Amino acid sequence: MRHDVQLLVDSGVIDLPVSAWPIAASDLANALGRISEATSRTPGLAGEGGGQGSANSKPLTAAQLAAVARLRSLASEGNATLGVEVGAAARPTQLRTFADTPREEGEVSLYAASFVGARFGGRLQVTGAIDPDDDRPGRLDGSYVAGKFGNWIFTLGQQDRWWGSGWEGSLIMSNNARPVPEISFDRAVSEPFETKWLSWIGPWRFTTFFGQMEGTRDDYAHPMFWGMRVSARPLDGLEISLERAAQLCGEGRSCTWDDFWNMFSGNDNAGENVDAEDEPGNQLASWDIRWASPIGEWNYALYNQHTGESIDNKIPRPYRSMDLVGLETWGAGSDGGGSWRAGIEWSNTRCGGTENGQKLWDCAYNNGIFTDGYRYYGRVMGHSMDGDGDMYSARYIRVDSEADTLTVVARYSRINQNKIEPDTLNSVAQGAEDWISLDLSYRHLLRSGWLEGGVGVDSQDRKWNGEDAVLPRAYVTWNYALR
Repeated sequence: MRHDVQLLVDSGVIDLPVSAWPIAASDLANALGRISEATSRTPGLAGEGGGQGSANSKPLTAAQLAAVARLRSLASEGNATLGVEVGAAARPTQLRTFADTPREEGEVSLYAASFVGARFGGRLQVTGAIDPDDDRPGRLDGSYVAGKFGNWIFTLGQQDRWWGSGWEGSLIMSNNARPVPEISFDRAVSEPFETKWLSWIGPWRFTTFFGQMEGTRDDYAHPMFWGMRVSARPLDGLEISLERAAQLCGEGRSCTWDDFWNMFSGNDNAGENVDAEDEPGNQLASWDIRWASPIGEWNYALYNQHTGESIDNKIPRPYRSMDLVGLETWGAGSDGGGSWRAGIEWSNTRCGGTENGQKLWDCAYNNGIFTDGYRYYGRVMGHSMDGDGDMYSARYIRVDSEADTLTVVARYSRINQNKIEPDTLNSVAQGAEDWISLDLSYRHLLRSGWLEGGVGVDSQDRKWNGEDAVLPRAYVTWNYALR
């Protein structure tokens, strides 16, 4: 689905911000509804087009038509769905990506989803996990109830979030950890401002949420988890986003409006702009920029996510920062209705800068107040390799005319380059390790649902204890949905 949406946005068929997931069904349906019938019926003869949005003035290609048809089915309101999903994995991957692969060795989910008119919707998903790492075999992940009032959607539930243009990871919000129970507020349709003073911003989205984290933490039980994101498309192909996330409050800690304001305004650097006893908590700030075909007409996009462990108290900007940079390209498949996407990505999770002339280690995703760090049930809510790492990756996706999808990913990761050994905070490795990882997956669309399988291998050079390991992985997922 993400590839289909990005394909249509990059070629100018639809225009909406797409660097944060989930996307409101109402926003996607509105964008698809603007495609003229004449345009969406006749395949064009040209290629997929670059990032200059004029595709609505010419017939769509076969690949674009196929993407439009699939997305219209997914975004349609008034459908009720019952389903079951069964997943099994031999050695589930530790380095999770945008892909929704099994978290545990065995998972069974039953779900029911429905839209009630144009205003209310919801999904109940009950999952049973075999021998889970967090000792929580019963889960409601993926469940929510939502109401649409005006152009705002109010949601209560546990939904995975992914913030940023990256495919292999997000520095601030990813699906690496299980979703936190939260209430969220989202703009339903990303229409531009009507006033001439702000219309130049283009389509824009806003989302914010308030959640409560687990009570089994070693620092403070049930801290609040807050996030906010705004994104806009001021130019063809250009999307710019600003992101914030924070941990504050918790049992035994102050939780007042002043605490929230100090966090929101950046007054959270103890000894610099707030007294240590008044430091509100732990927060991250980001910007994310993706620009499709800024020069020329060929199909490519550049993106960067720049994430700070705190906010500079002198200049409002991410401070002690991590970076993620990527380049991707795409095109039409050889079978008429198919398409493909390929890209390379680099990410770094060591805090930039120095302190007392020394490089900053053991900083990313860690905090002096919330000593369990920016983690939920032991897994980082940002990039899956945790702090003090580098990852280089290459990805290829091919979607054929029947929507069967092949994905190939190769990665070289330097995990936990911190000099502290053993490092008990890092959720992936206790010391420096070099990983070479290969993954191959294939999803076959069934009449109702899909069948997906994948194999992979991690070659691990564990420098901190002198051991080497070659660890194969495999998984299979079957989904059956009845509308």
